[in-house]
Amino acid sequence: MCNGVDWFPESYIQVRNDKWKNNSYVPSWVNVEKAGLDQFYTNPDIAAYLYSSLLNIVEKDGKTNINDFHFIEPSAGMCAFYDRLPKDKRIGIDIIPYKEGIIQEDFLSWNHIKKKKYIVIGNPPFGYRGWLALSFLNKAAQFSEYVGFILPMSFQSDGKGSPKHRVKGMKLLYSEYLPDNTFLNPNGKNVKVNALWQVWGKGENRKKERQTCKEWIDLFTVDMRKERLCGQRRLAEADCFLQRTFYTEPPLPVKTFDKVKYVCGYGIVIKKDKKQVEKDLYTVDWRNYSNLATHNCRHISMYHIENAMVNMGYVDA
Repeated sequence: MCNGVDWFPESYIQVRNDKWKNNSYVPSWVNVEKAGLDQFYTNPDIAAYLYSSLLNIVEKDGKTNINDFHFIEPSAGMCAFYDRLPKDKRIGIDIIPYKEGIIQEDFLSWNHIKKKKYIVIGNPPFGYRGWLALSFLNKAAQFSEYVGFILPMSFQSDGKGSPKHRVKGMKLLYSEYLPDNTFLNPNGKNVKVNALWQVWGKGENRKKERQTCKEWIDLFTVDMRKERLCGQRRLAEADCFLQRTFYTEPPLPVKTFDKVKYVCGYGIVIKKDKKQVEKDLYTVDWRNYSNLATHNCRHISMYHIENAMVNMGYVDA
């Protein structure tokens, strides 16, 4: 039973799916029927720390008085954040309302009251590759001054496809890694999932200009998984290959793709200074050029390879 309503999770999912029809925050490629509820709740002690973190960042930003704001927790869950918000200036929303006073609604379909200043704080569902967390963030950015969210590790990346580059109307003010005890399952047991705490504020989300190394290397993705086959036609072009994913021991470049672990990686075409470039690539510690992912593996992106090259002095004129 949930707030007086005895429904199974499937019933809530169907209600949410009905609301997601023709919703602009739900990408067309998403199969809503396969999207779960992502029920990972926030440890109350961590929520208290993050709420304090958000208040400090807003106060340091200095643009307005914290008392001018109303607070919204858009996926209230067990109310770890909601319980800490000012009682006369808080709104809690969830498709499964576990507590009296929580609005039973899908945040992506919810309409805010205009002419009020808002801060949105919480632990949104992540979704596949972080799409749902990004949608929650972009929805909040439409009407709030600040957003403090627990977000998937993909939001740390500076690579071309990073979701943080697709946040509209807000700029990143703060980011930190969260500890191992951040999440609880519905039974209250700790669940280890790597994640970030980020605070965003109104402003232009500008990508940093970066140096390139296109005169020296060309990169292409090779993926042998059936659902993502790509790069096979270019295998003969590569001077070496680098695997995309690793756990503890960082990879070394290899000469043939059959030596790449986990059947996904990058082909590296060396355009000039071939011997020296290849020698230098063997010296890179990819632990310094990779992102920690949700479940403890590390991912190397094309951005990381290019960044390693630039830091070794291979910079386009």
